[in-house]
Formats: sequence, structure tokens, C-alpha cells
Amino acid sequence: MSFAGKMGKRKDPIHLIFRKIKSNIFFFGLVLLFSFSFCATGISQQNETIQRPIIKPDSLSKEESTQIKVDTSKSDFIRQIQAIGAGEFARGLDKFESRKIYLRQHELISNLKSENFKLKGMLNKGVGQQQIREKLNEFQQLLPVVLEGISTNAIELQTDRNVAVSAAIFREMLDELMEEKTRVDLFASSFRHSLYRIDSIYAEKDLYLFPPDSLQTRQYAFLLVELNKELQPVEDSVKTFSSKLDSLQTSINALVFELNNHLESLEQLRKNLNGTNFEHEIPTDPNHPFFSRSLSEAISFSFLKEKYALTFYLKLREGRMFVLLLLVLVAWIFLANLKKRTENLHEIDDHDDSKVVLKSPFLSAIVIVLGFFQFFFINPPFIFYWLIWLIASIALTMIFIGYLNRFWMTFWIFTVLVFLISGGTNMLLLPTATERYLILGLSLFGILFLIFTILKNQTNQLKEKKILYFIYLMGLFEFISLMLNVTGRFNLAKSFLLAGYIGIVIGILLLWTVRLVNQGLSIATKIYHNQERELFFINFEKLGNKAPGIFYTFLIVGWGILVGKNFYRFTQISESITEFLTADRTIGSYQFTINGLFVFLIILFVSVLISRLLSLFSAEPEAINSAEQRKRVSFGSWLLLVQIFVISLGLFLAFAASGIPLDKITIILGALSVGIGLGLQGLVNNLVSGLIIAFENTVKVGDLIEVEGKPGIMKSIGFRSSVVNMFEGSTAVIPNGELISKQMINWTTGKGRKLSLVVGVAYGTDLEFAVSLLKEVIAGDLRIRSAPVPRVVPLEFSESSIVLEITFWLVNYMDYPFVKGEIISKVDLTFKANGIRIPFPQRDLYLKTVPEELNAGPSQNDAQNENQG
Repeated sequence: MSFAGKMGKRKDPIHLIFRKIKSNIFFFGLVLLFSFSFCATGISQQNETIQRPIIKPDSLSKEESTQIKVDTSKSDFIRQIQAIGAGEFARGLDKFESRKIYLRQHELISNLKSENFKLKGMLNKGVGQQQIREKLNEFQQLLPVVLEGISTNAIELQTDRNVAVSAAIFREMLDELMEEKTRVDLFASSFRHSLYRIDSIYAEKDLYLFPPDSLQTRQYAFLLVELNKELQPVEDSVKTFSSKLDSLQTSINALVFELNNHLESLEQLRKNLNGTNFEHEIPTDPNHPFFSRSLSEAISFSFLKEKYALTFYLKLREGRMFVLLLLVLVAWIFLANLKKRTENLHEIDDHDDSKVVLKSPFLSAIVIVLGFFQFFFINPPFIFYWLIWLIASIALTMIFIGYLNRFWMTFWIFTVLVFLISGGTNMLLLPTATERYLILGLSLFGILFLIFTILKNQTNQLKEKKILYFIYLMGLFEFISLMLNVTGRFNLAKSFLLAGYIGIVIGILLLWTVRLVNQGLSIATKIYHNQERELFFINFEKLGNKAPGIFYTFLIVGWGILVGKNFYRFTQISESITEFLTADRTIGSYQFTINGLFVFLIILFVSVLISRLLSLFSAEPEAINSAEQRKRVSFGSWLLLVQIFVISLGLFLAFAASGIPLDKITIILGALSVGIGLGLQGLVNNLVSGLIIAFENTVKVGDLIEVEGKPGIMKSIGFRSSVVNMFEGSTAVIPNGELISKQMINWTTGKGRKLSLVVGVAYGTDLEFAVSLLKEVIAGDLRIRSAPVPRVVPLEFSESSIVLEITFWLVNYMDYPFVKGEIISKVDLTFKANGIRIPFPQRDLYLKTVPEELNAGPSQNDAQNENQG
């Protein structure tokens, strides 16, 4: 028992006084004063005691003995007060610790319930273990199917296509499995962290401390029992679920490891196979399966593998396929609206070579979109490309009907048919003797077809002269394929066969893609002078009537990549380039890759390109003559802010995607600050001035402005300068800084253009009548505002007339010269009709006496002077 508890049991009077004083603040103050006085007395007495010499009791007088007893009683009282204070402090500290433990326990219980709720949600939601198990079983069953026909036996004839397709299937399976693995790993990590947090709460000592009060102990025990009932079902489920989750992760990791091993083996096998490309591959044993295997067996085997390759690839690219279909729909709508407008203007002609794109908008949309968008699919299986080229070729064939002459139409149809057959041959994965003879026949057909085309000499009727290059290249590839096939180089002959035919088909498709785009742009530029919703608000005057030159470069490089993918050497070169680009390099403490730098530059280029393309959606501004028109949102006025946002976003994305630490931006900003201080002040001033113009809305695109007394229409507000179309016909480029610093008048934001005219009437004219006539002249003109009210007032007395001033406000600034001229004409006619004379300055000369010389008539000299005057 504490000291304070003992004092309470003794019922000490001083303790009772302390209790009483504690309940009354007034007495508590008295105790404090009393204590301080005793303390002061005790301190002074203590000092005196220290200074006094030691006195023996026998030598003390009666008064001195009494004083010593009083001092002793005071010291006992102080010690008792101090002991009581210490006891109260201990009691308060115990109470504080109990309260702290209470709050901590309820906090732990609340956290435990929250984590249990999250864990329960994760258990209910799960990770789709059943579906993943089914997928794992499906992949396990596919492994022997994919590996069928692949042998490490050097005697067995392997096809590069079979190895490549098997590797592609494993790669797609691995990509799909890695997505599931990532999802499962994230779920497992979150699940285990939740368990860890629950275990950490259970390990808290405060959770198991019970209060000294029996009632509180009972309540807390009941709370723990209820909590246990709530947590126990989840805890029981966790054990089973955790075991299954661990097993699932183990199975996924095992299959990922197995797929990686198969991929490495297939890549090594393909490398070895292509290392012997120039060796004789056709077996000499007549009993070899190459001679006994039927073509139907090879087709059924190949169809199954190619189907798996296409299915897995499309499953992971559903989003891109949706974008592809959406682009076809948008292009179709665009071309259909363009054709409808052309028909309304009676400008369409079925025999017009410049309007082939409008013959069938849907088919043209397919050719254009597939021609460009095929490059956005990275490393697809050959069957995917083959289907895209097949659809585009059929669409282009239907466009050619009635457009090409008979010879070139026949040439195109035969080219497409041979391309389809050679593509089907390329998808045969098991080698057969029949396939070899088929490759031989197709190669020979290509050579003969080239000779026949040259002998016919129909190149003058060819619409696209560049197609001749692809025709000659096709003949060269087919000749090489024929020679390789005859000498027993089966795989290489097959690659050259396909490269020749897909080279000419892809080349023609890409050339006509650009041709159709140019035709569409040319027609749209001629017909649409304003932006319209049906054409997605594109400004064709800015876009131009021809595709940019960069598209031609892009398509040429794309053609080379598509043709080169048929050769393993090209794949090796591309992999070597990839390794070179992705290799880590270090400069000082900074680590980077060339690929990261390319990504940085490409993202910056794309962001700048997008900011430029946004200007295509800004209209060529028309004059805004009223505040109501100005309230409408104009994209051109916000174009600068949008472009800055796009470029800034691109800059940060470029830093993030390339792996460049964002703290390096501070170095760039420091360099920019030095540059700004040295020579970029004007550039920054103009940029900031442009932002001020955009935010303050002092001027918008389309506003009628006047700079240094010259009127014009604000065309655009750029990063550095603004462009104004002057009424004189010129285009003024004004730096944004000067636009703010110099005096600029904005007529659009005002209430109109004020026009003042003065007209003089002769002295003696009825002024009220003249004023009423002038008011009638301006009253019926709708180009004059009714508010402010037009006024006509006498202005002043001049030498020869009384001047009247006409003042009114115009609705449209552009009407200023026309209204002024018409009002002057009407005033003149009205005054003439009503007999009001408009005087002109004149002088009257009065002579009092007439000289004799004047009476005698003019002299000869005077006559000469008059004639000269």
C-alpha cells in the first residue's frame, strides 16, 4: 500500500484538511500562501541555524527551548504536506498510465478490426485461383503440342517457321502468364502484409493488460471474447487460403521457369538452324518423312499452331484492336461526309483520278487505317500480318475496279492471289516435298510474270510509277529463291519467296495509302473553308493538301522492317541493336541507356508534334464584333495554354519514361536561369506576356484590335509572338512583350465604334429643322446602335456657317467607312431637297471708289496675268 493510502486509513487531521482544501480552490490558495510563508521562514531560520554556533541543551534558557520545539513542529508539518503531495502525484500518475493503456487498447482493437475487415474482403474477393489453375492446366497440355515437330536431331529437317511460331506461342503464353503472376504476386504481398499487421497487433503488450477495477476487467474480458468470435472465422479461413496461395505461386513460378527454358532452347535451335542456311538441307534418303509426309497432314498440324499463335496474341491486344476498329469508323465517317458534300456541289466524277478516295469511303478508310496502324502492333505472328494485308488487299482491289485498265487490274489480281498462296505456304510448319515443289513453282511464276510485264510495256498507263521498283525487286527475290531451292537451301528459299511477294503487295498498299490520304486532304482543302463538326473541326487550310514528308520516310522504313522480318539475320541484327541501346552506361554518378535517351527525345518530339497538331483544330479567326460573340469559348484563345500543358506533360513523362532522375531537372533549371540572365530575357518576357494575355483575357483570337493606329484581327497567340491579320492585307508578327507594353486598342470589348460627322449650314437656316432632318437620316440605319442614343447638336459658329455635329455608335467596326460615306451622301441629298444650303468659305470685297484704270478696261498686262492665273 502506498504512502498516501496509509495516510487515508489513519484519518490524519492534516490529511482531512488537505482533502477539504483540495475541493475548494479558495482554501487551496490559502494553503499555498501558508506553505510559502513557512518555507520562507524555514529557509531564513535554516540560514540562521547554519550561521549560529552549536549550543548545548544545558546552556539553553526556557525561552530558547520553547523556540526550538516550535521550529520542530513546523518541520514536521512541512514533511507531512510533502508526503501527501507525493502520494497524490503517484495516484495521478497511476490514473494517467491507466487511461493511456485504455486508449491504446481500444486503438489496437480498432486497428485489429480494420485489418480483419480488409482481410475478410480479400478472402471473399480472392485472386481467381480456379481460373488461374485452369489456365495453368491448359498451358501444361499445350506444351507438347507446341513442341511437336521440333527435334534436336541434326538429321531431321527443321523449318525455321515451325521454330519461330513455337517460340512466338511460348512468348505469348509467357506474357499472359506474367500478367497473372504480377497480379497474384501483388495480391499475395498485400495479403501477407495484412497478416503481418494483425500479428504485430497481437504482439502488443498493452493488449493484455487488465485494469485493477474488477468491473472494468470484466468489461474488457467480454470485449476480447467478442473480438475473438469476430476474428476466429477469418483466422480459420486464412490458414487454408494461405496454403493454396503459396501453392498457386509455386505452380506459376514453375511454369514460368519451364517456358523460359523452352524459349531459350528454341532460340538456340533457331540460331543453329540459320547458321547452316547455306548448306544443303533436303534429305537424300527417300524414306525420310520429308518425302512421305502428306500436304494435308502438314496443313492440319500448321493450322492448329497458327491458331494458337493468333489467339494468344489477340487476347493480349484487345485494346489495340478496339482502337483499330474505332479509327476505321472515324475515317469512314470523315470520308462519307466529304463525299456527301462533294456530291452536293456536283463536283464528283467517277472517272476523276483525283477523287478515287471517295469511290467507296468505307473501303478507303480500311486501306488508310490498316496501312498506318499495322506498325503499332509489335512482333505479331505472321498470320496476323497476313490477315491485315489480305483485308487491305481485298479493299484496294474493290477500289481498283473500274479505275485501273485491264492489264494492270489483271496484274494486281494475280499478284494478290500469288501473295495469298505464298503466305499460306509460309504458314506450313512441317516440311514436305510437295511444299518444295510449290515454292519452286511460285518462284518461277514470279520470274515469268516479271518478264511478261516488261514485254507488255504498259508502264505508261501505270498510276503509280514507283510500283515498278517493287516489281523489279519481286523478280530479283524470286530468282534468288529459285536458285536456293534448286540447290537444296529449303528455309532460305522459302524466306526469299515470301519476301518478294509481300514486298510488292505491302509496297503497293503503302503507296496507295499515301495517295488516298493526299486525295482526301486535297478535296477537303478545296471544299471546306470553315471548320465543321462533321469533319471533326479540322482546319484544312492549316493541314494542307498533302501528307507531310515525314510520312513517306516512316512508310519506307516500315516497309523495310516488314520485309526484313522474314529473315533471321534481320532478327539478329535488331536484337544486337536492342542490346546496344539497352546496355547500361555510366558518366560520373549518372547511369543511363541510349534507349532511354531515345525514349526521352521521342516523347519530347511527340509532345511537340501534338502541340503543333492541336493548331489544326483552331479556326482561321473571323472578326468578333460583339461581347456576346466573344463570350463563346474559342479554342484558339486557349491554344497557347493547352500547348504549354502538353509540352510540360511531355517533358515530365520523358524524364520518367527514360529513367532520368527528376532531381536532375534542378540542374537544367539552374542552367536555364543562367541562360535567362545572360540572353534569354526577351524570350522569357514574351512567353510570360503570352500567358498574361491568355489568363487576363484582354485580347482573344478573333478580336478587332488596333496597334499603333493600324487595325487588324488577332489571328493567334503563340509562345513568343502573336499574329495579327492587318486590314491592309499584311500579316503582322508582334512579340507578346510589345503587345502588352505598347498601347493596344481592343474594339471588340468596347461598346462599338464611335463616328462623328460635322456639317455646316448657312447663317439664317432653321436649325431645329436641320437637326430633325439629320436625325431622320440616321434613324433608319440598322448598322447604327440605338444605345447610346445618336445625337445631333449645333457645335459652333464658324466663319461662313453654323457647324452641326452628328454623333452615333456603329454595331460593326468594319462598317465604319461605308456608313460614313452613305451618311454624307444622304445628308447632301436631304439638304438639297429641303432647300438647305451647305456654304463654303468665301470672301466679299466691297470697293468704295473705282479707279479710272478699271473703268477704262483691263490693260494688256492684266489680261495676260488673268490668262496665266
